[in-house]
Amino acid sequence: MASYRKALSMTDSEATSHLNQVSKKLPNNSGQLRKRHWFLGSLVIVFGSWITHTTTATIAVDQYPKQPGAEVAPSVSTDPAFSSTSSAKNNKDGSSNFNEVSAVKHIVKKPQLVSKPHKIRKGESLGIIFKREKLDSAIPHHISQHPIAQQLTSIRVGKTIDFLFDETNSLKEIRYPTSSLEELVVEIDGVEVSNAVVKSIPYQTVEKAVSAEISSSLYLAAQNKGLSNNLIMEMVKIFGWDIDFVQDIRAGDSFHIVFTEHQKDGEKLSDGHILAAEFTTQGHSYSAIRFEDSNGDASYYNQDGESMLGTFLRSPVEFSRISSRFGKRKHPISKKWKAHKGVDYAASRGTPIRATADGKVTLAGRKGGYGKTVVLRHAGRFSTLYAHMNGFAKGIRSGVRVKQGQTIGYVGSTGMSTGPHLHYEFRVDGVHRNSLTYKTPKASSISKAERANFDKVALTLSKQLSSIKREYLIAKTAITETKKI
Repeated sequence: MASYRKALSMTDSEATSHLNQVSKKLPNNSGQLRKRHWFLGSLVIVFGSWITHTTTATIAVDQYPKQPGAEVAPSVSTDPAFSSTSSAKNNKDGSSNFNEVSAVKHIVKKPQLVSKPHKIRKGESLGIIFKREKLDSAIPHHISQHPIAQQLTSIRVGKTIDFLFDETNSLKEIRYPTSSLEELVVEIDGVEVSNAVVKSIPYQTVEKAVSAEISSSLYLAAQNKGLSNNLIMEMVKIFGWDIDFVQDIRAGDSFHIVFTEHQKDGEKLSDGHILAAEFTTQGHSYSAIRFEDSNGDASYYNQDGESMLGTFLRSPVEFSRISSRFGKRKHPISKKWKAHKGVDYAASRGTPIRATADGKVTLAGRKGGYGKTVVLRHAGRFSTLYAHMNGFAKGIRSGVRVKQGQTIGYVGSTGMSTGPHLHYEFRVDGVHRNSLTYKTPKASSISKAERANFDKVALTLSKQLSSIKREYLIAKTAITETKKI
């Protein structure tokens, strides 16, 4: 036991030498005892080596005292609010430099701004609004000098301009909706404009469907179902060649449409597009599918891929009535029977008149008994004339090009006219034709390259139309049965 204690205080070489001397003193017949000494000696050597290694490693760390103000490097964090944690760099001699500690980055939250909306009233300018809101009058001047922020100088009545303040009640931002889906954001620093940008308003596109039966007018039936004026006009335009909405519509006609609407937090921001529609009038049904080709151009087609947009619209004035048809008639002023080479549409003064097809203006001025007149030359053999106008639309003059459906003027009673109406003439190769009966060629249909994609879209939308039509008929039948009871 004394030998064992002595061995603990020896180095590895001294312990080995000591054990050898002890073993020599042992008699030859004590081999078993010699083995025990070797076993104990090996344990002492291993245990001593472990103590030496641990002590040395601890001393090595302590050789680098903690620097004033330095902190122990934190462990790696999985919190996304932190970036890479501190790490030690190795020097050329293999030692570690514990003086270099990387700073932990924290996400700095933007201060919460308080909103103060102001609804723009008639007669208000940006300067007047700033005065009423008791804001610095120098800011509007700097806004007017900024290339983007200066849009705030053209604010519109009814819209809301939003002022945002920080915790010190300093104006930091101004927000103004430039459209239903975009807003202008102007950042203010003191009285200066630090930044200005037009941003898209985050919105969701919701798909909707509506079915309705016409009892008195298309407009009232659609409006009662919540359709906006834009969607009603879009539907009229889609079926404008196949259906004359002036004289074809009857009580009992119906329509079904699938359309989109842009919303934010459940509130409507703007109309989307009509995706599919079906209109039934006098027992005949017409359907239309919206398809956007690989070039991003969208148009409407029937289920066979033929364009719904005819070369000419059936009527140049929406929601009017025909007061005089094409053919012989007794002139209301001269009282003589003569050929009436056009169609008259009675409408209130100021009603917009639209071009029935793409074309070029060859006349925009007075033309004898026609009064204020516009004449359009169209592709191929066609031309149209619009007479007795009250005035011309902005930009309409000889030589300019117009698009189908574009407003070119307004209903009036200039020239030889007994009251407000539009006299419309349709000519083929210079010869007057009846615009109510003449069949013009259709616009281009789906190309072979787009056919496969169109068929997929048409199949999906046709199923939706069939579904809402079926629900409409079931509801209609239920109402009819209830009335019988």
